[in-house]
Amino acid sequence: MKYDGCMARFYFMDISCHSLAPLPCLFLDVAVSDFASYLGVCLDLLRSAPHLIRLVDLDLDAHSKRKKAARLTDAQWKEGQRETLPLAQSGPEPIVPQSLSLAGGRPRTPALVVLVCLLARGYLGGFKSSDADTLLAESKTLAVFLAHNGLTLPGRSTMTELTNAVTNETRSAILDAEVALVLAEKLDDFKTLMQDSTAVEGNTEWPTDSRLAVALLGRCLRVGRSLPKFELPAIISYVAERFLDNVTEIDRKIDMLKSGKNLQSKRLRQYKKLLGRGRAAHGLITNELPRIHRALAALNVLPSRRARAARAVAQIEGDLELLARVLDNCKARVVDKTKVDAKDKVVSTSDPDAAFIVKGQRDPLVGYKPQLARSGGGFITGLMVPRGNAADSSSLAPMFEQVFARTKVVPDRAIYDDGYASAAGRDVLKAKGVKTISIGGSKGRRLTPPSDWNSEAHKEARNDRSAVESLMSTVKQGFDFGEVARRGVPAVTAELLEKVLAYNLCRIVALRAERARVSAAKALAAARKASARVAAQAIAA
Repeated sequence: MKYDGCMARFYFMDISCHSLAPLPCLFLDVAVSDFASYLGVCLDLLRSAPHLIRLVDLDLDAHSKRKKAARLTDAQWKEGQRETLPLAQSGPEPIVPQSLSLAGGRPRTPALVVLVCLLARGYLGGFKSSDADTLLAESKTLAVFLAHNGLTLPGRSTMTELTNAVTNETRSAILDAEVALVLAEKLDDFKTLMQDSTAVEGNTEWPTDSRLAVALLGRCLRVGRSLPKFELPAIISYVAERFLDNVTEIDRKIDMLKSGKNLQSKRLRQYKKLLGRGRAAHGLITNELPRIHRALAALNVLPSRRARAARAVAQIEGDLELLARVLDNCKARVVDKTKVDAKDKVVSTSDPDAAFIVKGQRDPLVGYKPQLARSGGGFITGLMVPRGNAADSSSLAPMFEQVFARTKVVPDRAIYDDGYASAAGRDVLKAKGVKTISIGGSKGRRLTPPSDWNSEAHKEARNDRSAVESLMSTVKQGFDFGEVARRGVPAVTAELLEKVLAYNLCRIVALRAERARVSAAKALAAARKASARVAAQAIAA
């Protein structure tokens, strides 16, 4: 950049066309950053629990065997077609992946790289962060770590595939190792257990009965038209297509209805039309299924291609079942004016495990209500992701068992709000030896003997319950815990576990830093005291 004194302005020099070429560098140092501190704790964790790498390796083996089994099954089918008497149309016997062995082939991404990428992805925002892969690729600190171990970062799609292949059991084992590291360093004694739930937004839009009917019917017809690419006959029904147009138009009219004295009658009229068109379209597509199933049974193609065809047919059948439920619920709610049980509601066309979640005075959302257990030192020691909007009280005993199995510590205090009021759950904790079981609110008070409720220990426990609220705020704002990108309980659990693991590692970083500050302050105070003592002795002499 140059300065032009006459014109009183700055202007830029010509920019080199080699600006992004490799830069000669004798030494490449890590950046002084929070991420560098985080990776340092990750390395300490792996040193303290080397078996984690073996667990990830086993997961990658299982993933590779599943892919190999699919390839070998296809190869067997191809070989069978060359025989004088080809194999039966049902194809060769499926190969059990567990029976296979892995031999030569392209070198696989090492388990250490996959494990570090999994922990780093949780730190950078998980699945939903579009920047996570870019930040990993651009990280100088990660490049230094990989280079010292003779490793490189895989491509984006490979990294996503392999990290997703890590099972939830392995993720839970990583959480176990974090707890063991915390105990070894005496960062927490896990003598306090707090539990609370939070609302997590699923990867789905807010549903209405009419919109769900449009989406499900549209997908049935769309997948039905695409069946020829699997060498199956297409589902083409011009009448059903016309009904879809009708249902779409009715849905638009329902959305645009204005308030007024005739609103309910207008709304009822439109919904009755929607029910009639929807049921008619459902019947037309259902009548096509026997023909599709006969064609599927006679299909003689690669087993992998046959499996994709079967999945497409299953998708249509599943959507027809959901469409029938939506129409039944719509009739019950709008026409018959009866309440539909939450377990019978369809709230998403893409995530069957999501549910309406209402927490306190907050706005309701469609998603999940995970349960989190927090220790006195601020660590997450347990995670449960139930299907639907399960009652908090049903998770009290199972969460305690999970945390006890992980920490091997019976807490002195267990702290809950009144949503966890459960006499059976309280009895389980009492039998395990928990001294103070604090369940707040009127429900908890009814379960608690008056002598316990009015004791200082219970009063202090009720005052400490707000700590779990701060945990919820931290994991949501700092680790995107409030929303998920994946669908279904197993996948959502995997995503949330990644974020829990990242949070705990960051908590270790913070407590280590606090311990170092306290030690430094004590050392400084001791040095000053010693200096003052020496000065006093000198003056006295």
